[in-house]
Amino acid sequence: MNAPDDLPQARPMFSLEAEQAVLGGLLLDNNAVDRINGLEPAHFYREDHRLVYSQILQLVVANRPADVVTVFEALQAQGRADRAGGLGYLTDLAHRTPSAANIARYAEIVRERALLRETLATAHKMRELVETPGPLKGTEILDRAQTMLARIAHVGARKEAKLLRELMADFCDSVDARAHGSGEMAIPTGLDSLDTALNGGLRRGNLVIVAGRPSMGKTALMTDIGLNMSTDYGVLLLSMEMSDQEIVARAVASRGNVSLSKLLGRLNPNDTAAWTALTASIQHIDCVNFAVDDSPALTLLEVRLKAKAHQRKHGLDVLIVDYLGLMTGGEEKMRTQQIGAYSRGLKALAKELNVPVVALAQLSRKNEDRPDKKPILSDLRDSGDIEQDADVVMFVHRPEMYEPGNADLKGYAEVLIRKQRNGALSDVPLHYRGAVTKFEEWTGPIPMLSGGPAVRKRGIAADL
Repeated sequence: MNAPDDLPQARPMFSLEAEQAVLGGLLLDNNAVDRINGLEPAHFYREDHRLVYSQILQLVVANRPADVVTVFEALQAQGRADRAGGLGYLTDLAHRTPSAANIARYAEIVRERALLRETLATAHKMRELVETPGPLKGTEILDRAQTMLARIAHVGARKEAKLLRELMADFCDSVDARAHGSGEMAIPTGLDSLDTALNGGLRRGNLVIVAGRPSMGKTALMTDIGLNMSTDYGVLLLSMEMSDQEIVARAVASRGNVSLSKLLGRLNPNDTAAWTALTASIQHIDCVNFAVDDSPALTLLEVRLKAKAHQRKHGLDVLIVDYLGLMTGGEEKMRTQQIGAYSRGLKALAKELNVPVVALAQLSRKNEDRPDKKPILSDLRDSGDIEQDADVVMFVHRPEMYEPGNADLKGYAEVLIRKQRNGALSDVPLHYRGAVTKFEEWTGPIPMLSGGPAVRKRGIAADL
């Protein structure tokens, strides 16, 4: 049996000596404040130390000397000198510290112990959350616990500004890596003209909004692009509008050039060509990493949990949410505020999972009042926050829907890039084969619209 002295000692939650050394070092050398790397008053365990440190910072920021006398006078003027230990304690702090030479290490110890205390406090909160009776489900408690831990992950961490010349080496390395195909690249959509307009494709951490009026082909476009990506990347489609069987039918039609109407209707048993194409399509789809979840009316929390679980189990590179207007939940009362909360949440999720999140959205009827019928950013339905939160906003526009009698417009579609943080705006012409719900490159001349020619704008990064 171990003697009491042999028992493991508890990890210390604070260091009195390190806190005193930081304060003493600053009182001796105010310029040492540049070496404490974002140390904050809250990182100090003792209240008197927090008061002294706050006052030192205030004086230094005001470009005034912060020594034993000036700090004491400032605290005394605020009626807090006694709480900070008085003149005697301030003098003792300065005398105990020989110099500020090692203040960076002392500050690191103070921050580290603050992180331990915050982690312990969070653990207590998590336990209370688990043990307290309430309406929360286990998955909701887990998500809240993960959020709590994420908040303390960067306690005390603060990046300092760097000169451009200091950043240049890493930048050149990344450019060289991408040039040789080994760096972090955009995820190509499989449509060369769209990839050119997007500077290579969809980028990780970005929120991409794909919007359009009903029946313009939003879901068809993103299903088709998702299938293109899924040969090399993991794709998850959260389909709140269509069933998983409808998505499968579109995938088979797109990959096998089989009429969607035949697949959803009655396929003639004697149609050998269709059955052969169906078999080839099935073999192709068997090799892709494309998953579908057709749960209706998802909340933002459910989207987060599904995406995280799928990334953990199967790998996730692209998340598609179809569509924003069908999401539910949230504490906001007005629908515009709810949609704004969803777009902010999806943007945060994109950064957290390091994947592009593509959210489909509806447009209002305002574009139908314009001669060319082309949508603009203000046509986004329900919330202007969508435009603000998105890194890229694209509209799917098919002029033939407004001029069904114009034979030249048959199959002609446009992807109108109307916001791109790191690229030019452009109109990308595509060919939409409605029978098999597939988008392809447009190879012919740009057709004429009743309001005039459809001007082809191939804006790319070089135009900036």
